[in-house]
Amino acid sequence: MTAPGTNWTKRWQEVDGDHWVSEASRYDTMNSAFGEALLDAADLKPGERVLDIGCGNGATTIAAAQRVRPDGAAVGIDLSPQMLGFARQRAEAADATEAEFVQGDAQVHTFTAGGFDVVLSRFGVMFFEDPEAAFTNLGSALRPDGRLAFTAWQGIERSQWIMVVGMAAAPYVGIPEGIGPDAPGPAGLADPARTQRILERAGFTDVSIQELVRPMRIGDDIDDAMTFIQSMPLIHEMLVAASPDDRVAAVEAARAALGPFASPDGVVMNDNAAWLVTAQH
Repeated sequence: MTAPGTNWTKRWQEVDGDHWVSEASRYDTMNSAFGEALLDAADLKPGERVLDIGCGNGATTIAAAQRVRPDGAAVGIDLSPQMLGFARQRAEAADATEAEFVQGDAQVHTFTAGGFDVVLSRFGVMFFEDPEAAFTNLGSALRPDGRLAFTAWQGIERSQWIMVVGMAAAPYVGIPEGIGPDAPGPAGLADPARTQRILERAGFTDVSIQELVRPMRIGDDIDDAMTFIQSMPLIHEMLVAASPDDRVAAVEAARAALGPFASPDGVVMNDNAAWLVTAQH
């Protein structure tokens, strides 16, 4: 099955943006350990200006803004008006006046030249259509000797929470095609050698790419986890495209596959791998 909709700009502005707002707290819980590692690697200092790419619901931008107090600031940029609206509400509730949010495409957005000390992103840079041009543009936003830090997923085969459910359901609904290290999408920067080449061609130096493996809690229990999984736009579209019998079989198989990961602490998958990338400009 071909992955429904390869226009990620449109998807983030429409159905995917709506979904991420509705599940904001869950995604923050799932990704929090990766976000903390990212912020630590970025080594933010009071007074610095930070640019957060693909800021989504704003959790990383707000956390960065709090780390650069006093006199610092964090600007989050994203394609999704829904998520940016929610991010602004969150920042106001957290009294994070240092956080600002801008709607735009970071690949081509005109940033103030040298206006930032740090560019960072928690899983927001894998969707670039032309990553070399995009990172060149981000480099222009950095001051001399500015820093870059981001997390990007390794291959889907290294995301346990995706593989356990996906492989169980695959005999009935297939697997998506067109999601890999050479295409914009969740695995767009899964190949570390390619990522290093892209960054160096974009003008970055001292590129470091480290493996980052963290647990992810995807639900309170199996019912909660399955409701969430079925609400994910890509999964929902695949289920809708299947026959009624195959749809039921896929859901039952996925539910059974989650059983070993359920405990009183929730449904937790431990083997989820990303790359933690840092560089200088």
